Amino acid sequence: MEKKEIVYGRNPVLEYLRSLTPPVVGEILLQKNAHGKIVDVIRREANHLRIPMRLCEKERFNEYGPSAAHQGVVLVLSRPSSGEDDESFLRAVAERGGVVVLLDQLTDPHNIGSIIRTTEVLGGDAVVIGKTRSPDINPTVVKSSAGATAYLRIITVPNIARFLDEAKKNGFWVIGCSQEGTVDVGEIYDLKPAVLVVGSEGTGMRRLTEEKCDHIVQIPVKGNISSLNASVAAGIILYELLR
Repeated sequence: MEKKEIVYGRNPVLEYLRSLTPPVVGEILLQKNAHGKIVDVIRREANHLRIPMRLCEKERFNEYGPSAAHQGVVLVLSRPSSGEDDESFLRAVAERGGVVVLLDQLTDPHNIGSIIRTTEVLGGDAVVIGKTRSPDINPTVVKSSAGATAYLRIITVPNIARFLDEAKKNGFWVIGCSQEGTVDVGEIYDLKPAVLVVGSEGTGMRRLTEEKCDHIVQIPVKGNISSLNASVAAGIILYELLR
């Protein structure tokens, strides 16, 4: 089974190219007047992977948003999905004491992309999203992740509560984040394997999701603003979990 991916923006496209091994099925659309050092590197990587490159007029990129978004480079990719099923993958993560991040109704694709990027950079194993009430891993998410979606496992589940029950059976701690939490963020470094639950931008975790948590973590704040952006909070907690 193959999955279709569309990646745009110079850095995300380059990261994707660097994650690939031949044979690769796809093509690169490059705006005719695109130039610069990173474009030259993209050309070399594409040539190495034998990915055809098609020069296009500026109008061809209109469907990908303003030029600041696509930067005159689009990768259209088809590749086989991983042969390892999600259940086996998560059991392996549990056995090695890894960490996955669960997004509970997060809707902002820029926040989602940022969390994917942070999870990959800090050494997390996967990001889990619900099948409903969450956006697909679309080009905006991919670009916001700076290409991290090329390296990190993204798992879509039909029922978040059921997923958390199964995670617990496999030995995962379930850790939520809330300003009403009772556990200091500095005390969680030995709670692994772990599922870190990140709630929605406005209302946080749903009640049922919060009830599934073994610990609710609070990040102490000193300024006048009472809460942190979801992706920033996720990054702080991930760092403590993975340090």
